[in-house]
Amino acid sequence: MRIIYTLSTLFFLIGCIENKKEMDAFTSLEDARNYVTESFNEKEETLLVSDELNDGMGLNMAIIADGILKKGYMPDGFEQKDGYRIYKYKKE
Repeated sequence: MRIIYTLSTLFFLIGCIENKKEMDAFTSLEDARNYVTESFNEKEETLLVSDELNDGMGLNMAIIADGILKKGYMPDGFEQKDGYRIYKYKKE
C-alpha cells in the first residue's frame, strides 16, 4: 500500500511540473498573432504580452484581439505583472 501512495504522489507531482510550463511574454506583434492562430484551441486561453507591446493607443492589442475574436473567444480580464500583462480569454 505504501508503494501505491508513493507512486500516486510521484505521478501527481510530475503532472504538476508539466502543467507549470510558462510561456514568455510576447514582444513581437507577429509572434503574438502567430501564437493565437496556431495555439488557441482550448476553452480557456491566456496570452502574455510584454508592456513594450502595449502601446498607448492600444493598436497592437486591437490587431491581436481581432484574431482572438475571430476564433470565438471573449475577453475574461487581465492581470498586470512586472513588465507584462496576462490576458485571459474564454470560448463558450
